[in-house]
Amino acid sequence: MSASPTSTETIYISESPDETVAIGKLLALTHPKGACFYLEGDLGVGKTLLTKGIGLGYGVPPDRVVSPTFALVNRYSGGSWTLYHIDLYRIENERELAELGLEELEDGLDAETAVIVVEWSEKLDALGGYRRKNAVQVRLEVKSGDNRRIRITETGATGARP
Repeated sequence: MSASPTSTETIYISESPDETVAIGKLLALTHPKGACFYLEGDLGVGKTLLTKGIGLGYGVPPDRVVSPTFALVNRYSGGSWTLYHIDLYRIENERELAELGLEELEDGLDAETAVIVVEWSEKLDALGGYRRKNAVQVRLEVKSGDNRRIRITETGATGARP
């Protein structure tokens, strides 16, 4: 007999950019051992704002967190944590995704000191990329104006290596 992984889903409604940052910080605080967060949502929905909050929860000043759209990967240090902020928006094919080395990056990090945030993670599925099984899935959607629906789905234990 084997147990199947369980999924939990939490939905937040953010009514401002500050609330989106606060939800990101809460995510970090509820995942004290390094985690991997996969963020999905349309352009301008608040993925980088949420990442600022995640960084804040791990000791990275939010003003240091910027979208890595052109750099593809930004590395931030804060306290005893290192945050790897990855943006797949400009990745157009399987070769570019493979060259980014996401799987190798994730496998080579110390779960006690490193956190990964991947924006545009839906591209992993579209391009057949590696997707960590215990990553925290976050889907952001615009409700209206500054209001956002933030759906967080977790499968199995988070913060531990697969």
